[in-house]
Amino acid sequence: MVDFVSSLGLHLGDVDGFEFHQFPSLDRLSKVSEEELRKAGFGYRAKYITGTVNALQSKPGGGNEWLLSLRKLDLHEVVAALCTLPGVGPKVAACIALFSLDQHSAIPVDTHVWQIATSYLLPDLVGTKLTTKLHGRVAEAFVIKYGEYAGWAQTLLFIAELPAQKALLQSFSQPINKLDKSAKRKKNDTTL
Repeated sequence: MVDFVSSLGLHLGDVDGFEFHQFPSLDRLSKVSEEELRKAGFGYRAKYITGTVNALQSKPGGGNEWLLSLRKLDLHEVVAALCTLPGVGPKVAACIALFSLDQHSAIPVDTHVWQIATSYLLPDLVGTKLTTKLHGRVAEAFVIKYGEYAGWAQTLLFIAELPAQKALLQSFSQPINKLDKSAKRKKNDTTL
């Protein structure tokens, strides 16, 4: 889906056979229909994307100015403002705040982040169900532990917990250990 949207933007270049594009402007996105988005795999999200593009374009000064103005607000105000857009809830708003609006302590809480939080930060909550009220407690626990860049720490922990990443991380650690032992043996062999 990201490839589809970015392909609508200006081609920036190629690296090792991979094409890179700038994300499209709101004007360009406004020309993409809900049907085109559905065909590209966006499913139920298609109507929210077209609705959000329309909502942003109707903001005073246009959507770009409004989005940039959010950088001057505190995190709670940013999330509240973003939640006024079609289909944007607290998790998506926190993602936007973290990845695009310089809100480095934003924590996008979902069931995966909840599992990380109860495993490492809030073990007293193991076995309880994630509620809206607990979203704030999870975010607070990350900020207490990791400080102003808690959102990025959470992102790394989230990625590290993905099954494909766990396998990848394990595969990286195997050769390093073998390499270390091999290097030690060679060093010892040369000292004999």
